[in-house]
Amino acid sequence: MIAKWVCSVCEGALLLARAGLLDGHKATTHWAFVDCLRRFPAIEVAKGHPRFVESGNRLTGGGISSGLDEALHLISRLFDDQTAVEVQITTQYFPVPPVAGRIPSEMPTCMVQW
Repeated sequence: MIAKWVCSVCEGALLLARAGLLDGHKATTHWAFVDCLRRFPAIEVAKGHPRFVESGNRLTGGGISSGLDEALHLISRLFDDQTAVEVQITTQYFPVPPVAGRIPSEMPTCMVQW
């Protein structure tokens, strides 16, 4: 069976990368693991820390909360925008964070050994 979509959130992209499932695709991951993802030369790592990236039938997301945006995008692709809106309303997902942090400009070095 061939997967219709191959998706990950956060450092799950590293598992897909290790399995070769992101080769030839653009991808993202949590900002702290971007350096690790760059160690896979067959993957184009997205610039600018997007919340999610669609590349063919691959959908990768940044951190955990990015997975919510990614999930709504996938629902739109699988069904339609109205269905995604209904899921958004049902889950009461209307993000308005009480704080406004930023991704650090200095990224950590990958500590994962492959």
